Amino acid sequence: MLNERKTMKRKIKILHVQITDNYGGIESLLTNIYSDIDRKKFQFDFITTAKKPYQDKLKSLGANIYLMSSIKNTVLYIKTFDHVLDNNYDIVHFHKNSAANIIPILLAKHHSSHPKIIIHSHNTSPSVNNAALTFLHKSNRWLVNLMADKKVACANVAAKWMFGTLNNVQIINNGIDINKFTYSGQDRDLIREKLGISPSDLVLGNVGRFSEQKNQSFLIDIFGEVKKAVPNSRLILVGDGLLLDKVKQKAKKLGLTSKINFVGKQSDISAYLSAMDAFVMPSLYEGLPISAVEAQSEGLDVFLANTISKEVVLTKNVKMFSLDERPKEIAGMILKNIKFNDRKNDAITVKNSNYGLNTTIKKFIDLYEEL
Repeated sequence: MLNERKTMKRKIKILHVQITDNYGGIESLLTNIYSDIDRKKFQFDFITTAKKPYQDKLKSLGANIYLMSSIKNTVLYIKTFDHVLDNNYDIVHFHKNSAANIIPILLAKHHSSHPKIIIHSHNTSPSVNNAALTFLHKSNRWLVNLMADKKVACANVAAKWMFGTLNNVQIINNGIDINKFTYSGQDRDLIREKLGISPSDLVLGNVGRFSEQKNQSFLIDIFGEVKKAVPNSRLILVGDGLLLDKVKQKAKKLGLTSKINFVGKQSDISAYLSAMDAFVMPSLYEGLPISAVEAQSEGLDVFLANTISKEVVLTKNVKMFSLDERPKEIAGMILKNIKFNDRKNDAITVKNSNYGLNTTIKKFIDLYEEL
């Protein structure tokens, strides 16, 4: 049926399930792909549980955004999702952190329009640390493998987490637009001046939503030790989230508020990366974090927890640390390895490692056309 549609030069219609209310890695990736893909050939629509400003960009590109109720209201969720599927999609592309909730996959698999099913793993642990959800995830793996027409993951570890195997799983790297993520001395000066940071200050930074997974609370401890050794140190934290206030309270308790810039969500992430000297990511788990790729493209010294897949290590500027180490030990390692004021772009290295956006888009196109 899909081949007949292609012959008729009809757009391939893809429903992406689901984007969240947070403009994170998945949302950023899909927005970038839909901005550059041939929209005469491919129609992207999206399901979400909350309307957010970033979705206006997708709408302006011609996407339909369908607002769903929470899965907690199961009857309404099923009714609404089934109604969306009535739009006769060729492909339903599921973006999943775990297999705990497979209701929408079951609905799509058994819908009368018979869309092809892509299940795409983006993480290595459930978004919520819950024993029941972990049990459901492991119990549902066999069904996920059975129902998927194509299995995709952002990294090998994400594939093993979702599918329990690397067999028949296509790895598609989370590519970035390297033209947007190149070091700018002008941006560095502008952001530092805006934030009241001296050109001679040592600046650490992180980009991500404030959550248990991202572990910014531990980053505050690390920064506290860095500041003891280098008094003119600063920390820039980009993003917001449920734990933002809690992290701010911890910074205040440790007397670090004046040295930490909580800048919220920002559209020009590259400018803030240019203002930094080092990027530190102490996440408890990750699939393949786009922000770490962006930081490497900008030529930053990057320090990652060893809970993050080594597949994200693309340049010589990346060092790993253990979350079992004390903050003082991690701070010492950072200060020992940081190359202050010796900044070079690594965008070409990132591109040659198949993390350029164009490479990712081509893999998405091939994925869709193969179905």
